Amino acid sequence: MPELPDLVYIQEYLSGAIGGRSITRMEVKQPVILRNMLDVSPGGVLQGLSVREVEHHGPFIRLGMSGDVDIVTNLMLAGRFQHLKPGEKPEGHLCVSWSFDDGSALRLCDDKKMAKLYICRSADTASIPRYGTQGVDILSAEFTPERFRTLVAANSRRQVRVMINDQEVLSAIGNAYADEILFEARIHPKTFSGRLSQEETGRLFDAIGSVMTWGRRMVKEAAQPIHVKVREHMKVRNRKGEPCPRCGTTIRREGVRGHDTFFCPQCQPPSRALFIDWRRL
Repeated sequence: MPELPDLVYIQEYLSGAIGGRSITRMEVKQPVILRNMLDVSPGGVLQGLSVREVEHHGPFIRLGMSGDVDIVTNLMLAGRFQHLKPGEKPEGHLCVSWSFDDGSALRLCDDKKMAKLYICRSADTASIPRYGTQGVDILSAEFTPERFRTLVAANSRRQVRVMINDQEVLSAIGNAYADEILFEARIHPKTFSGRLSQEETGRLFDAIGSVMTWGRRMVKEAAQPIHVKVREHMKVRNRKGEPCPRCGTTIRREGVRGHDTFFCPQCQPPSRALFIDWRRL
């Protein structure tokens, strides 16, 4: 699933690649992913419209088109964009594609058909499920230490991993970077938010900023096509059984509310007694 550093990279790439370009044709191969919020067929409406802006908002990528129409995509678990230049080989299970006036095409591929594609009037974008209920944008000026402390206090009964993953609280931290943030902050993922000390809350706030800056830099430096998920730089995510890069202790995996979380039991000691004490194993 693309996370914030991936989405920023996709946004920046598409802004340069298709910004100002006009759609000449829309092809729908998998209608199951399409949510048409217009009262007419979207293909006819989009033909001839140009891309005015590309924006990421939480897990969404929005193409703001001329004519006050938006194309909004939530790639979900397996969705991928591919920008195909003339002569290049298509990859992936095609769901929808848009052809542009320069001969290129933007393809939305998803072999699981879980991605969601919304086409709507710009005035209706906020009504897209989860689009209008995103929490504080962690890349914005609104994300301050004071605002973060307020959010932690309001979620005191929740495990910290669950809290920072909640897109209605923070927009937006996915599973992979949540593990990296907690590792950087030296906080166990099952710590209750209400048990975080002032110093730990400060470390967590700083870790969100530094890890996202690092993630964006690593994804940009990898310079992969936008359909490639860049994860080789991860320190603990999906590193079960490997040595911690900080102390050498074996990285462990546990479940938190239905999601796997990876952590170092030495660098991230639990704040309470848990069913398994990995430090004794």
